[in-house]
Amino acid sequence: MRAFLGMSLLILSGCATGFDRGALQEQMQKEAVSIQDKEIQEVRALKPQLAFPCRIAVYLKPSASSEWRWTPQDKEILLSSARILEKEGIASNIIPMSGVFAKDGDLKHLRMEAARYGADALLVIQGVQQTDSYLNPAAVLNLTVVGAFVIPASHRDSLFLAAGVLVDVDNGCLYATVESEGEGSIVRPSFLVDEKVSISRAKKKALEGLGPELVERIRSLRAGLTAANHIEQPQDAVPRLKLLDGTNGVFAP
Repeated sequence: MRAFLGMSLLILSGCATGFDRGALQEQMQKEAVSIQDKEIQEVRALKPQLAFPCRIAVYLKPSASSEWRWTPQDKEILLSSARILEKEGIASNIIPMSGVFAKDGDLKHLRMEAARYGADALLVIQGVQQTDSYLNPAAVLNLTVVGAFVIPASHRDSLFLAAGVLVDVDNGCLYATVESEGEGSIVRPSFLVDEKVSISRAKKKALEGLGPELVERIRSLRAGLTAANHIEQPQDAVPRLKLLDGTNGVFAP
């Protein structure tokens, strides 16, 4: 009886602890594509040179753990946003990059591989996740073994952070960054619970938020670069007319 009560108290003590977003952000930084530029002045000297419509290569950075992976469904969510860019004439082509040719996560290497695809810009997307596991009071029935197969007593709450960075293939100029997060939860019998389900749900929500935000950032990028290029173009202060003899003359109103 004492053993039963002790086990019951242990089970009931398993409650939700919440997510540590700070730890996730730190993990995201550790798994981010590395940048090897050593000279700060070189980085400062980078100038935007993207012309629209452009060809964008997309690389989904693989997970560093076995807890999740990118799925065809994830790629379809992102492609739905990519089609908007193509429809609006912002992107002439969206090119999914194969992981086979991009084994190294170094940004310069990824840019080199994107150049092989004929891309003008490179979009790298990565993600990290955190899962909180706990039991509800019904977990007392796990002691019957049968209850562990039948009673939904185990909870899995997952938080997924997705981030994207858009850079110039030729010179590495940073054009845009975007982040999104999603949460997913499940309640299952303790012997049948699989946290990959809650992670998948959280990842789906994060990507559904990332895509539209990315479209807006690239729209703003095009508007900004187009306006800047228009201002930089030299314009004659005085309008000129072509004279009948073929020479240029100054038009005097």
